[in-house]
Amino acid sequence: MMDFWRFQPIDEQKYTLLQGDYNLYLVALSVIISSMAAYSCLIVVDRIWHSNVPQTIKLWKLFGSVVFGLGCWAMHFTGMLAFDIHHQMTYDFGITLFSLVPPMIGAFFAFQVLYRQNFTAVDILVGGLYLALGIGSMHYLGMEAMKMDVILTYNPMWFLASIVIAHLFACIAIYMIKLQRRFSNISVNKRVIIASVMGLSVAGMHYTAMQAASFYTNKGVMSDHLHATNAHIVALVVAAFVLLIVAATILCSIVDARLQSAESSIQASITREQDIVNNLADGLIIFDEQGTIESLNYKGWEMFESQQSDTEPLNINKLMPSFDLTAVTNNMFSFAAQRNIMTLEGIKENGQSFPVELSVSTMSTLSNDKHLYNCVVRDISRRIELENQLRQAQKLESMGQLAAGIAHEINTPTQYVSDNTTFLKDAFQGCLATLTEIQALTKLHLAESKESGDEFSKVLTSIDASIEKNDIPFIAEEIPLALDQSLEGLTRISKIVSAMKSFSHSNNNEMQQVDIAEAIESTVTIARGEWRYVANVTTDFTPELTTIPCYRDQFNQVILNFIINAAHAIEEKYKANENTLGLINISTFLEQDWAVIKISDDGTGIPEEIIERVFDPFFTTKQVGKGTGQGLSIAYSVIVELHKGKISVDSALGAGTEFTIKLPVSLASTDTLNATEKSGTKNENTVG
Repeated sequence: MMDFWRFQPIDEQKYTLLQGDYNLYLVALSVIISSMAAYSCLIVVDRIWHSNVPQTIKLWKLFGSVVFGLGCWAMHFTGMLAFDIHHQMTYDFGITLFSLVPPMIGAFFAFQVLYRQNFTAVDILVGGLYLALGIGSMHYLGMEAMKMDVILTYNPMWFLASIVIAHLFACIAIYMIKLQRRFSNISVNKRVIIASVMGLSVAGMHYTAMQAASFYTNKGVMSDHLHATNAHIVALVVAAFVLLIVAATILCSIVDARLQSAESSIQASITREQDIVNNLADGLIIFDEQGTIESLNYKGWEMFESQQSDTEPLNINKLMPSFDLTAVTNNMFSFAAQRNIMTLEGIKENGQSFPVELSVSTMSTLSNDKHLYNCVVRDISRRIELENQLRQAQKLESMGQLAAGIAHEINTPTQYVSDNTTFLKDAFQGCLATLTEIQALTKLHLAESKESGDEFSKVLTSIDASIEKNDIPFIAEEIPLALDQSLEGLTRISKIVSAMKSFSHSNNNEMQQVDIAEAIESTVTIARGEWRYVANVTTDFTPELTTIPCYRDQFNQVILNFIINAAHAIEEKYKANENTLGLINISTFLEQDWAVIKISDDGTGIPEEIIERVFDPFFTTKQVGKGTGQGLSIAYSVIVELHKGKISVDSALGAGTEFTIKLPVSLASTDTLNATEKSGTKNENTVG
């Protein structure tokens, strides 16, 4: 047998063994207290598992250790109150307070094991041992804190049994926690069962250890009748204290869960928004008042082929040198009220330029007391390429539609040129025959007249008959007319061919000095097959307007679209009276720095309710197969966006329509318009 500390034997001849009694109500209360403490620990374990912030996890471990230590101490204190040996007893405050430390340390290391969530057999045994040693140390330190005039001894077998029981129940509890971990949501009932097993671990160790304890005295013992009453009161206070701890733990768990959920929701929202921003089809630039870029999404980096640098801040003017930062930051409110979509030139990392379309707006947030702006950037290289292809396709389509009319126009003068030439050939054959016969008769009768001297009259008579026979007067009258018609036909053919050549001549997508009058004349000639049977076309070109900078191909396409639309409107109006022709008038004049082209017709006109939509893509009032709704949209794009000009429309239903085109007359005006592009707005009947 061991003979140290309190394991020494007692001479029962000299000492009397004190018999203690247990208050069953307090015993039950002690088990409930230990179970409540264990329930709090389960809540703490759950929060440790669901937290992803290291600092929060550490705080929960410390908090759980304190809760478990206080719960074990409360259970031990209540268990001691439940045991009455009918002897005066006090407690050493220092030792009692120190007894709180071991269960806290044991719980902390047990939480370390539980946090890893390995749950191997070794982990379960080690975690259970931490708890058992902490509980056992607390109990026996608490026993040492008792001050009374008795001798306390321990039975070694029961002493070891108390530690084994604590370890066994702790391992069972940890294993049950392992089972709990398999389910995402654990019910309250199952948690109560696991907490009860952990409570039994503490209570079982306590009451087994009390079985190992023996109290001896050599004096008579007087009963203390006030013990039970005081014990009940103190125990209830302790139970209330533990209940308060459990409630605080539950409340903290709810608050932490809510905070964790809110944080996860915020983080998920931030991640989602970041994913949305980074996966936008367009570049998104956030910049401040100085143009320093705060953020640029993945599409932006890809678009400008730029690499992000942590050392050198990137400025928006490096990506888009022509971006007017002052105009945006100083006049943002008026800028936002206007059409704030701009077309600029972007620069890649290798210096290659490409066209971009951007929209700028102000943000409500500040960064270092600086206003922030967001800029949506779109690479329109492909769109411009497709628009050019579309314009070319429409041009070819228009030329294809006009081909039949042009063929007819060329065929008509060619036909009468051919007929007149045939006539001239036959006529000249008669003339030649007449002249030959005259020559023969002249020779014949000339010889005879020399002999007789009276045959001259016969010669004249023969000559006259020959002239009358071959209708020489008619030939003499018609040959000049035939030649004039032939020359006119050839001139018209030449004009049609020249107009076709001029209309189809490519400007290689470059702005050139263009004679507007000549370009309009060629387009009118080309479109003759569309309007000749429904309208007359008149032109009035001012001599003051010579050449202006212009994209000839695109301008010809616009004029062609307007002429065709006017012809269709007139045809629709006068379809009931085929003998009536409408009127299309095209005039040009100079107005300050603008070249003005007016195209008017007396067709059906445009209803007031749709006049604002005429330049919208794919909007048309024509029947299916008559139009695609792209003509006026392309006209707007060419005049307003490409030439920096203006288009206005004035129409009265049933009276006709007049389109007014204004183009800058010089490159300097065009450059000025590029710099102030955002000043152009749409009004009720005007665009550009």
